[in-house]
Amino acid sequence: MVIGAGPAGLAAAWAIGRAGLDPLVVERADSVAASWRARHDQLRLNTHRMFSHQPGARIPRRYGPFPARDDYVAYLEQYSAGMRIRFGTAVRRIDRADPGWTLSTDGGSISTAHVVVATGPDAEPVMPVWPGMAGFSGTLMHAGQFRNVAEMAGRDVLVVGPGNSGVDLLNHLARSDAARLWLSARSGMNITPLRLAGIPLHPVSIAGRRLPRRVQDANVRGVQRLAFGDLSRYGYPRSDLGAFTRVAADGVTVAVDDGFVRALKTGRVTVKPAVDRIEDGNVRFADGSACAPDVVICATGYRPALGSLVGHLVTLDEADMPPFTGPSASPHCPGLWFFGLDRSIYGNMHVHRGQAGQLAQMITRQPGPSSSS
Repeated sequence: MVIGAGPAGLAAAWAIGRAGLDPLVVERADSVAASWRARHDQLRLNTHRMFSHQPGARIPRRYGPFPARDDYVAYLEQYSAGMRIRFGTAVRRIDRADPGWTLSTDGGSISTAHVVVATGPDAEPVMPVWPGMAGFSGTLMHAGQFRNVAEMAGRDVLVVGPGNSGVDLLNHLARSDAARLWLSARSGMNITPLRLAGIPLHPVSIAGRRLPRRVQDANVRGVQRLAFGDLSRYGYPRSDLGAFTRVAADGVTVAVDDGFVRALKTGRVTVKPAVDRIEDGNVRFADGSACAPDVVICATGYRPALGSLVGHLVTLDEADMPPFTGPSASPHCPGLWFFGLDRSIYGNMHVHRGQAGQLAQMITRQPGPSSSS
């Protein structure tokens, strides 16, 4: 059984099928790639098409180097054709059975020898808690609820969070008819351009993946200086950690610029420090300044929401993550696998493509009783 019909779950199912088994994918939504469909209309991959495909199927060249959301969804729909997928099936809990595992779903229970949890790291939006936010008279939303820049026409917008999601939104908002734009940055971030001198940088980063981490960190610093100069002059804080070190330390990946930095330098976007509170319709910041946005968009991350599913089986950390996020199983829970929860600066799809084959090999080396559904 594979839980989740997103890119990671489909990659796992393909590899397991390739290994000679016949996995069943269960998905709570009514289609594959549900989380991708729910993201904003302007979304594009910021990883290159050549390194973002699923195992066994290239992304069509006609989608361009950085495919749009709808094109990527169409690609995943075609990729999943022929797979056994049970839609509209939300798995609420996984329990040990003798032998194997039992999945409790809205439609009853399912027994299996192996279960692959591939629900992704972005299952549940994380919203900040600020004094006075309940009384905010404007629109307050998570970045995952944002749909189209046209809805922001003539409105003052504050984006909270200087990471990949926040910068991606501002890449598009800066070119829209939105009125004033602010970015609240609580901590420093690493940022790289989508292209440098017209050359996509994602393939370049993959080419250097075997270099020592400190060298890769230095390379990103150099690219940032070459492309942007010193962004701290414009209020965008520099991260204390290098890009690759930061991903390894806390899973926060690099932000990708495609118009944000130009907007920052021209004053289209104004950077503010951390939000302190909301008061009388104003958002007040840690330095005592304030702004009065019509819309506050919180690009403040997600959680995998694994507590009710497996929290009684494995120890989850403060970010709701298991102690193993690659293609791995707990030694105390043979047959329970976690896949696709880790993030990579090289691109999640690129890394998970290779890991899917590893997962399939590990499952076939750990045979269990025949599953039933």
